[in-house]
Amino acid sequence: MTVDRKLLFPRWLTLSLVLLALLLGATLRFHRLDAQSFWNDEGNTARLVERSLRLIIEGAAGDIHPPGYYILLAGWRVLVGGSEFALRSFSALCGVLTVAVAAALGKRAGGHPVAVGAAFFAAAHPLAVYYGQEARMYALLALAGALTLLAAAAFFPTNPKPIRARTALALTGCIILGLYTQYTYVLFLLGVELAFGLAWLAERPYVWQKVRLWIIAHILAALGFLPWLRPALKVTSWSPPDLNSGRALLELVHTFLTGITLPVAAGGLALLSAALLGMLQLVRRPRVRFVTLATLLTAWLPLVLIAALGIYRPAYLKFLTISTAPLAVTLALPLRPRQHRETLSRNLIRYSQWGALVLGLLFVPVWVSSLRNLYTNSAYARADYRGIAARISAEGGAEATVLLSAPNQWEVFTYYFHGSHVLPAPYHPTAEVAGAWIDGVLAATPPRLFVLYWGDAESDPQQHIERQLAQRAYKARETWIGDVRLSEYGLGLLEAEPPTQMQVRVGEWAQLEGVAIPEAAFHPGDIVPVTLFWQALAPPPERVKVFIHVMNAEGTLVAQNDAEPGQGFLPTTAWVMGETIPDRYGLWLPLGLPPGEITLQAGLYRFSGERLPVATGGDVLVLGRVTVQP
Repeated sequence: MTVDRKLLFPRWLTLSLVLLALLLGATLRFHRLDAQSFWNDEGNTARLVERSLRLIIEGAAGDIHPPGYYILLAGWRVLVGGSEFALRSFSALCGVLTVAVAAALGKRAGGHPVAVGAAFFAAAHPLAVYYGQEARMYALLALAGALTLLAAAAFFPTNPKPIRARTALALTGCIILGLYTQYTYVLFLLGVELAFGLAWLAERPYVWQKVRLWIIAHILAALGFLPWLRPALKVTSWSPPDLNSGRALLELVHTFLTGITLPVAAGGLALLSAALLGMLQLVRRPRVRFVTLATLLTAWLPLVLIAALGIYRPAYLKFLTISTAPLAVTLALPLRPRQHRETLSRNLIRYSQWGALVLGLLFVPVWVSSLRNLYTNSAYARADYRGIAARISAEGGAEATVLLSAPNQWEVFTYYFHGSHVLPAPYHPTAEVAGAWIDGVLAATPPRLFVLYWGDAESDPQQHIERQLAQRAYKARETWIGDVRLSEYGLGLLEAEPPTQMQVRVGEWAQLEGVAIPEAAFHPGDIVPVTLFWQALAPPPERVKVFIHVMNAEGTLVAQNDAEPGQGFLPTTAWVMGETIPDRYGLWLPLGLPPGEITLQAGLYRFSGERLPVATGGDVLVLGRVTVQP
C-alpha cells in the first residue's frame, strides 16, 4: 500500500471503524433477542439439544439437516443454559464473528476501505440479522462459508511464498464444518472451486504444489464427511410439495439485498444501488484475483442455481445467509483505492470511491425499514407459541387436551406447555384413520379441546382431522396467531334428530327443521354446544353464512359465532334437497358474563352482509334460552 493510502485511511482508523461495525452487528443481533417465542423449527432445535450426543446424531439422521450445528449448540447449552436467549445467543455470536471475517476478506480484496465497508454491510444486513436471532444453523452456515473463503484465500498470498500444509488443513476444517452444518453449503463450495480454477489459470507460472494441496484438502474433507454420506444422500430423494419457480429470481434477489421483513415493492432503492455498485466495479476493470472472484461467485452462484434448477420455495430463502459475507465484500469493492497498473486517473478513482460511498449509504433507509419490521411489525413476527401456551394454560389449565395438526409442532409447543395431554395428529391420515383417532381423543372426554392448525396443507392436505372435528365437536373460537390457527372446541351430545322442532323457512330455499340446546346451566367461560338442523327446500343458489348471537337480558349482544355450515365443510351450494344437515356450533360465554338468562338467536346472511328474511318475521330466529350461573 502506498503512502497516500495510509494517510487517507490509516490503520488505527480502520481498526476503530471495524470495531464499531462489530459493535453494531452485536447490538442488532442481541437486541430483543428473546422478545419473540421459538417457532416450530427452533422448538425442534431446543428439544433435540437436550438429548445425549448419541441421540442428537440419531435425531439428525432422521432429519433433513446434518448434526454439526446441533452438536455445537448442545455444548453451548451446557455453558449458558436452555432459555430462548441462551440458545439464540449462539447464532448471534456466529453473526458477529462473520462480520469480523467479512472485514478480513475485504482487506484481502481491496485494502482498508473495503474492509470497513464489508464489515458494515455484513453487520447490518437484515437477512443476516434475522437469522442471527434464530436458534437454527443458518448463522453458523454463514460463518462457515466466510471462513471457507478466508482459508481458501490463503492459497493465494499477496507475497510469493510456498503454501504450507497447515493452509490445506485449515481449508479441510472449514469444508467439514460447512458440510456438517447444512447441505446447501455444496452450492457455495461450487463457487469457491470455480474461483480457484480461474484464479490458478490466470497465474504465471502455474504453481502445481498449490493444486496438490488443494486436492488433498478436499480429499481429507470428503473422508471426514464420509460417515454421514448415507443420511445426506437420503435428503436428495425428498421433494417438498410447494416448489415454485414462478417468481423465484425476483424474490431471491429481493431477499438477498433487503431481507425477508420488507415487501418486494419497497426494495427498489437497494436493487438500484447494488446494480450501480456493480457497474462501478466493472468500470475499474479489476484484476483476476482469487478473493474478488470467489466473493462474486459465492455471493450470486447459490442464488442463480436455486432459481435455475427449479428448487425454489419461500422456505429456502434462509439458505441465502451463507452468501451474506461475500455479498458484503462485493458491495464494498468499489471503495478500494487505486491499484498498481490501473489505467484510470487518481481523480476518476477518487470520484468513483465517493460515488460508491453514496451508493452504499442508499442501503441505510431500506435496511432500517427492514430491521424495524423485524423488531416491531407483528406481520413479520414468528408464531407466538409462548403466548398460545399461556392462553391455553389460563383457559383450560394444565389438563387441557391439545391437538397438533402437524407432528413437528410437538417440540416447540411442549417447550412452553407442560400439560400431559398434547397429542400430535397422524401424518397424512385417511378419513378412516382420522375418524378413529378423533374417536380415541373424544373417548377420554376432555372438558375442553384446543387444536393448533399449522402446516396442515402438507400434513393433512384433505383436512380429514378438521372435517372429523366438525362432525363430532363444537367449534367456539378461532384465532390466527402468526401462521398458527388456534381453534377451541366444546363437547356435548351429538344429537341425530332435533329435540326441539321449529320448521321455520329462512329465505326462499332454506328451512330450519329444529335445534338441539342442552338444558343444563352454564358458567362464564363455558362453551354452549348448539346444533342446528337445516334442510334445503330448493337447490341453493348461493353460499351463505350462519350467525348465532348470544343476547343478555337487556338485549345486548355478548357473544356470537359466525361461519359457513359444517364449520365451512358443508357450504349451502353442496346441500341436497330434502336432506337434513346437522350443523354444530360452540358458543363461548365471556368470563365477565353476569348470572341470569341469555337468549340464543340465529339466522343466515349473504357474503355481502345482507341477512335472509325469516318466514315468522324479521331476519332473526330465537332458538331458546340458557341459564348462566355465577
